[in-house]
Amino acid sequence: MSIREFYQQKAYHHLNSSILSAVILLVTVTFSLILAWELPFFLVSTPFLAVSLIHYIGFIAYKNKTEGTPIPVSCYHDKQLFEQNSLLLAFAPAPALRMLLFTPDGMPAGELREVKVRKYRWFLPGFVDKKIRKQIGIYDFRGKMEGSLSEEGRRLKLRNSQGEVIGLFYPRRKQSGTTGMAFVNNGKKLKVEECFGLHHDMKLIRTEGGVAARLQTGWMPLEWTQYFKEANTPVLAFDYHLSKDERLTVFAALAIRYMYYDH
Repeated sequence: MSIREFYQQKAYHHLNSSILSAVILLVTVTFSLILAWELPFFLVSTPFLAVSLIHYIGFIAYKNKTEGTPIPVSCYHDKQLFEQNSLLLAFAPAPALRMLLFTPDGMPAGELREVKVRKYRWFLPGFVDKKIRKQIGIYDFRGKMEGSLSEEGRRLKLRNSQGEVIGLFYPRRKQSGTTGMAFVNNGKKLKVEECFGLHHDMKLIRTEGGVAARLQTGWMPLEWTQYFKEANTPVLAFDYHLSKDERLTVFAALAIRYMYYDH
């Protein structure tokens, strides 16, 4: 799914939600007239009308984004997911996490999503669902799993495509400063630094010095904006020399950061 198809899908989602809210209101009003229910029409209709209007505005916004986005032409598909040095993020509805990864030309690079999701979890509130241990798969654009992240207590266990444990990630319950630490089997240690200002910034820093990866929102090169129409699209940049195992720690930090982003 390209970024254009993603915008189109979001437009259809908003349109269906707008129609559903209007239909529920219409059915409620119809039954109240047939059965002579004395309902306070203004109080009953206002929430449904508001929800329907909000989703209709969302439909128009994403419809315009779809029409304003050219059909992407692949420039980066000669590289595998863990060879990409610039990725842009988008999010689809999910019980916990579904993060879509795109290359700067608007083409799919891969995604992070749970390996198994039971349908009842769509109806659980976030504070309940957080108690369920999760396994997040890291997939390339063909759907092949390139790695996974497994919750074990207060840490994530990082596995490569062969299922071998290559490191651990320890999140911290902080909104800024050092929000996580990663340990890789090759002896590397990385820490996650986050700050909130004009641009939300997240960095993975090697303990010996040097930025391994950086996530920014509110900024992207001008040539990318022909495909990405949302100013706050998160942009992830890797150090060119970062190993595949170290890149797994970056995805672990992203999974923790954006868990329940679109629950």
